[in-house]
Amino acid sequence: MRDLITNDLEKCVGCNRCIRRCPVPEANVAHAENGATKVTIDSTKCIACGACLMACRHGSRDFVDDTEKFFNDLSQGTPISLFFAPASVSNLENWGRILTLLRNRGVRKIYAAALGADICTWANIRYIQKNKPVSAISPACPVIVNYVLKHRTELLPYLSPVYSPMLCTAVYMRKYLGITDKLAALSPCVAKGGEFEDTGDLVSYNVTFLKLEKYIKENHLVLPEKESGLDLLDTALGSIYPMPGGFKENVEFMLGKDMRIDRSEGQEVVYRMLDAFASENKENLPAVFDVLNCPEGCNQGTACRHEKSFFAVNKAMDTARHNAVKGREREYFEELYRTYDKTFKLSDFLRRYRPKPARRIVASDDAIEDAFRQLGKMDEISRSFDCGACGSDRCLDMAIRIAQKINFPDNCIQKAHEEIKNEHIQALGWQEQNATSIQAFQQDITSIKDHADAILNNMSNVTAVMGVYDATAQEISKIASNIHMISLNASIEAARAGEYGRSFAVVAEAIRNLAGETRKATAKISQASLGAKKAMTDISEMLVSIGTDIDKSYDDISKITDSTQEKLRGVSQNSSKENAIKGHPLSETLAAR
Repeated sequence: MRDLITNDLEKCVGCNRCIRRCPVPEANVAHAENGATKVTIDSTKCIACGACLMACRHGSRDFVDDTEKFFNDLSQGTPISLFFAPASVSNLENWGRILTLLRNRGVRKIYAAALGADICTWANIRYIQKNKPVSAISPACPVIVNYVLKHRTELLPYLSPVYSPMLCTAVYMRKYLGITDKLAALSPCVAKGGEFEDTGDLVSYNVTFLKLEKYIKENHLVLPEKESGLDLLDTALGSIYPMPGGFKENVEFMLGKDMRIDRSEGQEVVYRMLDAFASENKENLPAVFDVLNCPEGCNQGTACRHEKSFFAVNKAMDTARHNAVKGREREYFEELYRTYDKTFKLSDFLRRYRPKPARRIVASDDAIEDAFRQLGKMDEISRSFDCGACGSDRCLDMAIRIAQKINFPDNCIQKAHEEIKNEHIQALGWQEQNATSIQAFQQDITSIKDHADAILNNMSNVTAVMGVYDATAQEISKIASNIHMISLNASIEAARAGEYGRSFAVVAEAIRNLAGETRKATAKISQASLGAKKAMTDISEMLVSIGTDIDKSYDDISKITDSTQEKLRGVSQNSSKENAIKGHPLSETLAAR
């Protein structure tokens, strides 16, 4: 059988709502993908209940039906006749005009499946009267049948073999009206597609309300003004089948309330009731167990828009009930059943079920205990946290799913919460260490700044000394120039003195040479002094720049220190608040959420 529920993992956000709502624990498999949680469907265990379709708010889950194929085949001239579910009246605003549109597109015959519902009621009554089973589970809902065939095969002896109302309609059209066209069902149910596949070639197309309306809108089809008439209209109470307890009301209408009929509906309840039914003492079981997957019955089926209120739907059903009995005496319905007895062969409306038991994944006690260890749940308090965020109702169920390898530890919000809390505590330790290191760093910077200021002061002194030294060198240079001038004059006078001044001329020459060397030396000293002063100026400017940077760094680190201390004080206050509420029964749950 094809997969009726589809799964777009790109749209899956890992919210686990599908797991939480699904009545089959192993039908959804959570796994990690690129650091994100994704949930896939195990089609071998999925019963097409549609709970995930209602739960998913991100467009990850959708379903398939035969609407596209139906219209394509019509356009190619394929002979097709159609029957529509009673829920059409409460779901499709313009159902009569839609039927006219379908006729105009090529549908040959159109029947109301309410007739099949009447036949279904008749067949179930006759089957119970003839075979006298301990108890009979109503066969109207294909999802319930899927659940029994896949997950509760021990209930097969109780499952009524009568076809569902839609299939009873198909059998009637095929065997009693001789229609050989392909048959299409206008239905409110995703799972009908699987039911039609399982029962051979009775019905070829499951055209759901939701996909039909979508097709009409996307293809800009205009509804005719005229409403189409039906090829067969006369029915009894079959029109109220889609409401909860509709089958029960039909049986009780024909037989009275002497027969005990229990009912249950809705994914959150009905499967627990079926599980309980399987282990119940036979003497406690009802004659008939009327069960439906959807909480509001087929009127709010898995392929409906769910826009009408509960009260509006019930009003439509009440109108259908009123119209079914209006102007008809009890004799009319009794005569109808006598006609059915003469016309129909009960065996034509019975089916043979083929069990499809899903492989159960057994988790050993050791594997479950290991799962608890992976979750960090080592005491009874943590093991009964039971927040449900992972999709499982209990922590034990989550541990079982991990042991079955259909979920994983990081999908546990309490585990994530504890890890974040531990990381937070570790981060606080790092913050405290960093605060201490920053304070030490501040002290080091202060010391460096003091040393830089001292060097700058010493450099100022050196610069001043170099200024004195430079002035002295200039004085020496002046003295050397004077000596040079004096020695030059002495040489001139010695030359005038002749022989007597020769010795004095030698002395004057030596003094002049000494003065020249002195001038050269003082020139070098002045040049060196200029270089030293430039170097001192550069060093001073560098020290001033370093001092400015140190001041800025000090201010920045002071701000970081103040911010860190403020955060640490805030965390300390929050810890005090946490300690104050510790022990409150909701404290852990609130923290997790």
